[in-house]
Amino acid sequence: MQAERPEKLIDPVCGMSVDVAAAETAGRLLEHEGRTYAFCRDGCKRAFVEGPAEYIVQAESAASAPVAAAGTPVIDEGMRRWYESCSCCLSDAYPEIKAQLDAERAAAAQPPADTGICEVAEAAEATVIAN
Repeated sequence: MQAERPEKLIDPVCGMSVDVAAAETAGRLLEHEGRTYAFCRDGCKRAFVEGPAEYIVQAESAASAPVAAAGTPVIDEGMRRWYESCSCCLSDAYPEIKAQLDAERAAAAQPPADTGICEVAEAAEATVIAN
């Protein structure tokens, strides 16, 4: 009997929640060491293929991340790295965490993190360049 495939998986590179069926259609599913990984964009899949060990550790850490009482993840080093690499994806998943990290940076007189590495960020950047 085959195990049922989940509808969503976490991209091990950027931490974004990925629809498994859409990833499969786009060729963004990958089997590695008996486990299936899904990616939000080709760049994340490419990064994983180039250095899977680093991202496997991150994926396992994210799966075991502590969760606050209300169900919101604790802002740990993993959340901070997610914020730095793709703040728009973090905002989609946990807008309250992105707001808190933006507030921390504002209090330190730093600008918020750039939007990031996902297709949404790339499309926004292309729009700005075109205008």
